[in-house]
Amino acid sequence: MESILVQLRQEFYSHIRSLQAYAQPNSQPTLSVLTEDELKELEHAWIELSVWQRAQAH
Repeated sequence: MESILVQLRQEFYSHIRSLQAYAQPNSQPTLSVLTEDELKELEHAWIELSVWQRAQAH
């Protein structure tokens, strides 16, 4: 289970970085706007959603 969580964390940050790549040049990057706690909360929600989606698929 731990390896799945690590993979999901990596997917989360990869997804955030890919969204920032398409941001307007004069816009502020998402990661710099969020506090560390907000980012952790968002990461946790992403992981919970991903685990739930995988459970629903089986």
